[in-house]
Amino acid sequence: MALEIKPDASLVVRAPRRTSLEQVHRFIGTHSEWIKLKQEVALERPHPEPKMFIDGEEFLYLGHICRLRLIDIVVPPVAYDGDLLLSTGALPRARDVIIKWYKSRARQIFTERVIHYAALMGCQPSALRITSPERRWGSCGAGGGLNFNWKVVMAPQEVIDYLVVHELAHLKHRGHSREFWDFVKRFCPEFRQRQLWLKNNSYRLEI
Repeated sequence: MALEIKPDASLVVRAPRRTSLEQVHRFIGTHSEWIKLKQEVALERPHPEPKMFIDGEEFLYLGHICRLRLIDIVVPPVAYDGDLLLSTGALPRARDVIIKWYKSRARQIFTERVIHYAALMGCQPSALRITSPERRWGSCGAGGGLNFNWKVVMAPQEVIDYLVVHELAHLKHRGHSREFWDFVKRFCPEFRQRQLWLKNNSYRLEI
């Protein structure tokens, strides 16, 4: 069984299908102190307000804060020049078109970085997909395909690079063994700082 504390401090329990409710309650009870501590941390962490898609609103892109600017363009509905430009005609579907833009940028950036690091590391993935999982930044499938959460394109470039190295490393080492981490460290010596950034800032990677 596994426990997860969501950003809103709610508790998620993952257990095999045949696990009884009594076993689940007992498991929760034995981890009550850990649950309490993690929920307190989650509640103390600031939570960004829902986006209103108004002129001047702040968005993250590659770790930098950019402002939303509403302008009278028709095509494309979203552009970037250091600020995030949104067509006033696209306002009724602002969230959808901005997410589509982020996904497009994520595909281009992750493709470039995977090609770069795959050559350095001697690891060749079978495919690359940009996904929208609720709780994973990246994964490496059994068939050698890499999956990356589009929201990571809001994080700094060095965090993106760490995730690329991490998932490519799984093509040589499936688990998180000492050999795996040693291999990651060869190509991303500061991987622990990148992990810490994700841990401390994951709540900011939302639209």
